[in-house]
Amino acid sequence: MTVVVVGAGLAGLTAALRLADAGRRVVLLERSGAAGGRIRAFRGPHDTPLDWGQHLLLGAYRATRSLAARLGTAHRLSFVDGPIPLACDDGSRGSYGAGTLPAPLHLLPALAGLSVLPLAERLALGAAAIGAKLDALRRPGGLDRRTAAEWLRAHGQSERAVRCFWAPLVLATCNATPDEASAALLVAVLDRGFFATREDARPILPEGTLDEVLVAPALAELRRLGVELRLREPAAALRLDPATGAVASVVTAGGATLEAEAVVLAVPPWSLGEMARPHVALRGLADDAAWLGASGILCLELWFDRAWLAAPFAGMIGGEGQWIFAHGPGAVPGARQRISVVRSGVGEGPAEPRAALVERAVEELGRFFPESRGSRPVARAVVFEPRATFLGRPGQAAHRPGPATAVRNLFLAGDWTATGLPATIEGAVRSGDAAAWAAMNPRRERSAA
Repeated sequence: MTVVVVGAGLAGLTAALRLADAGRRVVLLERSGAAGGRIRAFRGPHDTPLDWGQHLLLGAYRATRSLAARLGTAHRLSFVDGPIPLACDDGSRGSYGAGTLPAPLHLLPALAGLSVLPLAERLALGAAAIGAKLDALRRPGGLDRRTAAEWLRAHGQSERAVRCFWAPLVLATCNATPDEASAALLVAVLDRGFFATREDARPILPEGTLDEVLVAPALAELRRLGVELRLREPAAALRLDPATGAVASVVTAGGATLEAEAVVLAVPPWSLGEMARPHVALRGLADDAAWLGASGILCLELWFDRAWLAAPFAGMIGGEGQWIFAHGPGAVPGARQRISVVRSGVGEGPAEPRAALVERAVEELGRFFPESRGSRPVARAVVFEPRATFLGRPGQAAHRPGPATAVRNLFLAGDWTATGLPATIEGAVRSGDAAAWAAMNPRRERSAA
């Protein structure tokens, strides 16, 4: 059985690996010159290896952790323990961190540390946690028709609680504001992550880049298993058999025709229409993918001449940047610490020059973290991904397909498919697993659907 996997992002890599592990012959096509998609690596100042944007994982990312274990790199995913500093634009400080008690008591230290909120509002956060659990169990039909902001108001959350706690959380997990994001996605994040078990709520950071932890080891395994990887060879079209309606082959932009018994399209929704829309059976799928839209993320990498952030990461409540992450300086001369400043939910790219972006970010860091004042950046890198994720607004569930399609041997993978999660690394890995299983068990998948 030959399976053509289109797209070597994390979803495509996962699908290809699972198929190859099962003994299938796999051809993996990638339009760019590097695998990894939105977790690909690039070289920054002084040849420093960097991720294409900062990423944070959770203990709840079980499929991702399983993939790392399969690749022999699970030891490079490290839990972050201890309180995470939160700095507010009014000068107040707090922290967030799960305790060591079993769930739901693990939330007590977290609520105690949120001193930016009055006690009554911190207790209301616990009530929202219970509400999320109940909604996750009941699965009310209207949940995906409401915004996260509407759900939070219905669960007694004050404007300050939304601003100081919920908005940074929703932006970080859904890449959208509470007024934009679907309540169903927020409830999924709370139910499966922060308010689940203590381990699920613990943050995880990779040691090194995600390319080193996931992408490069996956490529090494795929080569060992005999997978044919074709970089800089985008798929241009699908050819369907007129008699059966099944995919007969994939045509590349270079004119090559690859016969396939099954095809996995592991491409982002904004790329799907190119291959789906020419086929009547797939036009609805193309329309759904287009409906999902996109949301951007901006990441500023700043190398400072002095180390000033002791925690692995911290939050900025009310700032342009929402989260900052501390790293070693690498080989940059004169640097003592690299700080990644993340801005989620960015609609359009920054209009000002990069130097102005950096200057404003340094000024903002000084306001939120006075300990940073007097330090100066000696190097910088600016990463803007205009289509980092789909926009998970209300109604999104109806437009997110499962792995099976109307064409019996065509399958989908990607964090935008029906994972029940926002666009996350975990969603990408789960979707790759699901697509590989569906490709190997097409009748069972269609029966389940």
